[in-house]
Amino acid sequence: MRKLTSVAVTSKKNAKEAQNPEFYTVAQLARLLQLTEMTIYRMVHRGELPCYSIGRVKRFRHGDVEAFLRRCRVPAAKG
Repeated sequence: MRKLTSVAVTSKKNAKEAQNPEFYTVAQLARLLQLTEMTIYRMVHRGELPCYSIGRVKRFRHGDVEAFLRRCRVPAAKG
């Protein structure tokens, strides 16, 4: 019985990670933000979007992406 509980908890954790992974690839982030991969690379090059470079591979931490989106947010106009 204990193993079933462990498997259920692990499955829920894996499902959550699939929805909200700790790191995104360029392709995943581009799809998520509805941008092209080239736009993501340009934003990194301009220093607008932080990433981890492992060799030639780029990875984006979920928290960094959330912080980036908060900085990009434009408040609603008062009217």
